[in-house]
Amino acid sequence: MVSREVSAEVLTSPRFRAENTDVDLVSFGSALRRLTADEIRAIALDLEAAHSSAADDVAFMRALLVIDRLLRNPQRSNEAALAAFAVVTAVQGAAERDHVALPNADVTRVARAAGILARGLVVAPATDALRCLARGWHRLPCAADLIAA
Repeated sequence: MVSREVSAEVLTSPRFRAENTDVDLVSFGSALRRLTADEIRAIALDLEAAHSSAADDVAFMRALLVIDRLLRNPQRSNEAALAAFAVVTAVQGAAERDHVALPNADVTRVARAAGILARGLVVAPATDALRCLARGWHRLPCAADLIAA
């Protein structure tokens, strides 16, 4: 089992706060830690719906390429990896607290998407690429603001 203390420490570190946007890793991680099993299930369905067409998938892949290009700096890459790890464990912890048996397809989908979005928050706040990666996260007020920006 992964230490939840490490996740909280990483998320509260000032260097992981995204700039130029109201969405930061602290608020995102806090929201993820408070999710219920029903909310995880609903977000998983929203994420699936956000990628329902080939055009959605192409846009998502382009956004990932933008983020990956920005992560060529080893320091930023390490920061993004730690942020992704922290939010993934936050989702897993929320599921475990609500007695969801892992592995679980919905938890996996939400955790993976959260990790991807966290990587983007580290390197590309308030960009079109980040807004694309945030599709399907409208149930979390901190991410809904990003989508609307």
